[in-house]
Amino acid sequence: MNTKLAADHLCKTYGSRTILRNLSFSVEEGTSMAITGPSGSGKSTLLNIIGLLDTPTGGAITLDGQPLPGIDGRRATMLRRGKINYLFQSYALINDMSALDNVTLGMRFTRDSKQVRQRKAKAMLSRLGLGHVAGDKIMTLSGGEQQRVALARCILKPGDLILADEPTGALDRDLAQHVFDEMLRLQHEYGKTLIIVTHDLGIAAQCDNTIELQAV
Repeated sequence: MNTKLAADHLCKTYGSRTILRNLSFSVEEGTSMAITGPSGSGKSTLLNIIGLLDTPTGGAITLDGQPLPGIDGRRATMLRRGKINYLFQSYALINDMSALDNVTLGMRFTRDSKQVRQRKAKAMLSRLGLGHVAGDKIMTLSGGEQQRVALARCILKPGDLILADEPTGALDRDLAQHVFDEMLRLQHEYGKTLIIVTHDLGIAAQCDNTIELQAV
C-alpha cells in the first residue's frame, strides 16, 4: 500500500498563537482517517492546509510523494481541480441551480461528455436517495438532502483525495450514520482516500485510523 499523504513536523501559528505544533502523520492510499479533538485544536486548520486553502508556518506535506505547493499558482489550482475534493461543512452548493447541475458542475474537468456526466450524476443521486429531487433547486432541499448532493458531487469529481469537514455535523444521529455508511462504501468503491474532521467519536471509530489533536 502506498502513502497518499504525509505531514512532517507541521506547524501553524497566527501571530503569537500556536495552532499546530510539530504534527507528523501519514495516510495510506485508499484508506480513511478521522481528525478529532476539542474546539480550537486546529482540526479545520489542518484540513485547510491539506486542501491548499491555507499554508503551514513550518514543516511540510507531501501528496503522492510530491511536496504540496503554496495556495497560489497553477500547480495549486490544478491539484484543487483534479486531485483534491473538499466536502465543506457549509456544502458550498449553488442555491439557484438544481441538484443535478450542482453535481455535474463538479465533473466539468473530466473527459466525459455532457451526456455521460448527466447520466453518472443522475445515477449517483438516485443511489443516495435523491433521484426524485434531481431537478429541484438546492434552496428547496433540506439540510440532509443538500449534504448528500455535496457528497455525490465530491465522489464524482476527478480527485482521489476527499477532505470532509464535519460531514455529519448538521444531521440527526440516524441520518448521520446512513450518510457516513454510504460515504465509506463509495470511498472504497471508487478507490479514494478519505480524511474527515469530526467531533463524533462514533463516526471517527469507523475510519481506518484516527489522529487526535490537542489545543496547544
